[in-house]
Amino acid sequence: MRVGICQVDGEWPNLALAKLAAHHRAHGDRVEHFMPLADYDRVYASKVFADTPDDLYLPPDTIRGGTGYSLTSVLPYEVEATRPDFSLWPRWDKSMGFTTRGCVRRCPFCVVPRKEGGIRVVAQFGDVWDGRSSEVILLDNNVTAAPLGHFRSVLADAKRNDVTLDFSQGFDARLWTDEHMAAVVECWPFRRRVHFAFDNVRDETAVRRVVSMWKASGLHPDRLVFYVLIGFDSTPEQDMYRVELLRSLGVNPFVMKFKRTDPYQTRFARWVNNKVAFKAMSWPEWCGTFKTTVPS
Repeated sequence: MRVGICQVDGEWPNLALAKLAAHHRAHGDRVEHFMPLADYDRVYASKVFADTPDDLYLPPDTIRGGTGYSLTSVLPYEVEATRPDFSLWPRWDKSMGFTTRGCVRRCPFCVVPRKEGGIRVVAQFGDVWDGRSSEVILLDNNVTAAPLGHFRSVLADAKRNDVTLDFSQGFDARLWTDEHMAAVVECWPFRRRVHFAFDNVRDETAVRRVVSMWKASGLHPDRLVFYVLIGFDSTPEQDMYRVELLRSLGVNPFVMKFKRTDPYQTRFARWVNNKVAFKAMSWPEWCGTFKTTVPS
């Protein structure tokens, strides 16, 4: 069987497609990136964002999945349990996967509760790590809500194997405890910066507490990055308040746009996420550079 794999969006390898590739190769099938003029027995396509344009050359019988297509599509159990094959992405040299699924929150802007349900442990460190790579990307949506023992175990296993971790979705500041902090200090399995979320101004107390804990533990606050969601239920004034608060605390804001094509959200994200610009000029100066009206 000849199988075509089409990743419609996303910069990192698509985990579901990598598992499908591994599953088919294990059965002797030929697996390759989808090419419009090729003849395939089966084609899989996946995308993350619903507003990403589809590939116009995909055949009508393409099997589509991912949150950009559906919140109910899931991989068959035997595929989900397969270790991913990233050989279609030859520059990728990391392991990637989930140790937990779901979330305890019901944030109205997030599809995770509808797609995955409540928090549960689905794998251990060794189930995700391929035994060779020096870094593991964990896609857990709220590992902070998992049992503390699981969190400690993942960090300890990473340290034991001299592997760095990147919890790419970030930690929940509202659930962060002294025990989480102690596990981080003891193991420190991070090479990159550590991410938290600051989705709403109501979370300010939790954000301040996390930064204080970080400083009290002797860790440099510059290692912290807080995702700042804009464009959902916040005003431009609230957006500015959050990023300037983070600046004053000595940590890094990273703006996440709710509407990816909105002009204000795009311009604000480009200013904040460009660290040179964010440090060198104010928001009015940045807007003036491009002759853009500052939202009021």
